[in-house]
Amino acid sequence: MKFRWKYAFFILLVIMVIVPIIVGTLIFMGDKQGDNSSRDVAMHGEPIFDIESSKSQLNFLIKEQLAELKSGRNPKFDYNVTLKENVQVKGYFTFFTNEVQFTMDFKPQVLDNGDLLLREESIKLGALKLPGSKILEFINGSTDLPPWVEINDKEETILLKLTQIKLKDQLFIKAESFDLEEDNIRFKVYYLTEK
Repeated sequence: MKFRWKYAFFILLVIMVIVPIIVGTLIFMGDKQGDNSSRDVAMHGEPIFDIESSKSQLNFLIKEQLAELKSGRNPKFDYNVTLKENVQVKGYFTFFTNEVQFTMDFKPQVLDNGDLLLREESIKLGALKLPGSKILEFINGSTDLPPWVEINDKEETILLKLTQIKLKDQLFIKAESFDLEEDNIRFKVYYLTEK
């Protein structure tokens, strides 16, 4: 009887330590549905015009498109994308009843095929820096992304398959330059042709 409170204390202590570990593990375990990276068919076409833009113009476009994409969605997860010296994704998700803020910074790279690869530079959850792979795995499993956005949590990258974005009248787009430090952002629009 004398040591009962000690046993109760240690049981409570174990529960307080183990439960958050289990909950955290379940949150950051992704949906293991296999590798999403697929080999896309190369798009062939004739360039018909160039688009030159700036960070401020693209920030406006991104803001408007995200507002349309997110309308009517679950308010427990929200994010915004801003072009600065890098691509910054800021947002929050609700964990139990608390909003947890996150910030992700990506360095953009134009690929040879005209797609845009965003390579993770830093990810913060609140004030805590975290490994990008787990956060990207969580985002990939918890939100619906357009089919032309592919998250590779193992390589800590986001691939924007610009050539797969459906435009009207057999048009598709390729990135030519995406230098945010120099504010040099250029795209080329192609007319789809048979090879």
